[in-house]
Amino acid sequence: MAGIIDKKAESGFRFFMSKSYGQTIEGLWPDLYIPTAVYAQPDSIALLPSIITLFGSRILFITSSIDFNQYNHLFMPIARSLQNNNIPFMVYDEIPENNTDYIDTAVYFARKTHCDLIIGFGGTESINAAKAVALLTPNYFFAHELFTYPFLHEPIPFISIPVHPLFGFDITPCTILTDIHDGIHKTFFHNYIFPKAVIIDPGLSFGIDDGTMARYSMATLAIATESIISKNINNITNTLSLRTIDLIFKNLSAVLRESDNDTVRLNVMMASVMAGIAFSSAQLSVTLALSLALSSLTQIDIASYMAVMLPHIMEYNLTSAPGKYVQMSKVMDEDVRDITVIEAAIKAVEGVRKLALEVDIPQRLSQFDINKGIFSKVAEITLSYPFIHNAPRALNRDEVETILIAAY
Repeated sequence: MAGIIDKKAESGFRFFMSKSYGQTIEGLWPDLYIPTAVYAQPDSIALLPSIITLFGSRILFITSSIDFNQYNHLFMPIARSLQNNNIPFMVYDEIPENNTDYIDTAVYFARKTHCDLIIGFGGTESINAAKAVALLTPNYFFAHELFTYPFLHEPIPFISIPVHPLFGFDITPCTILTDIHDGIHKTFFHNYIFPKAVIIDPGLSFGIDDGTMARYSMATLAIATESIISKNINNITNTLSLRTIDLIFKNLSAVLRESDNDTVRLNVMMASVMAGIAFSSAQLSVTLALSLALSSLTQIDIASYMAVMLPHIMEYNLTSAPGKYVQMSKVMDEDVRDITVIEAAIKAVEGVRKLALEVDIPQRLSQFDINKGIFSKVAEITLSYPFIHNAPRALNRDEVETILIAAY
């Protein structure tokens, strides 16, 4: 199963989550729970030595092999800063991909070094790996066993340092791992996975290519648009999601035009954090579920699929929550005067498509040269993820395949 929730376990999931809020009544949990300090400002990475002293003294950086090679020039100033402040640290970069076997090896290394603070540095692969290593180091079972409801001891403290927007996974209490047994991307949610701190420094994103910034920002937009229509939405998360949309629409194009503008870069990176906070409560993203399934069966990254699938998922859900789509249209600065609610709702989908074209996002799955023959398996995997059950319009296997064919 590609998620941690099935029909029998869903109510247990809610109680399992509520216990880490300190609640004692099953089914009772707050509208918002974020036990994470967020440091978001230009040059906030300079605060890292001081932040580290709050949580640990034996530091282990976790980063994927690809990220460390690609972003080594961004890491070196951090290393020098820690050395100048006499803070010892180690770097583990031997994770070619986030499969459960590689995570187990990283956990073994973490235990051998007796580290007491994990820092994830890089993109989604690095941050998800760091979450898993922090969680598993004091828990003596294998990574693939996370998906069978083990008893968990509290993890090692974890700090997240993203180098670009991560569609909320810089903060949300969820990790994505590839199960070595079947090759499927699987998810594990628990409030233990919330980072102790997130450091958002726009300076880190200056070395990121435009395509990556565009894809991950559109994926962030996908998380926000679906959080708004979730059955679990509340006023707080609705506001965060609308603000996410506002920040993406007002800043993404400027990020690609103005390579030295740290204000617009900070805004799109903060949008990711806001989307992650909303997603932690709203627990809905059909776009993410489809993209995880597609990425499990192909070599294309999750964010690329999310960017392509976003308008198609919006179209599917439009008539189920037209009022919510009107809210989105207004935030996108679409003119919704003197038209019907449905026409105003359609403006939100059109706004997303216009932005995607403006930042050069592919419009069709066929542009990835994938075979439609995998769609049946994609639909099967998609329906196993937990974060599709809060959609305003239920999905079955045939409907998932229809969406995929429409997006092809």
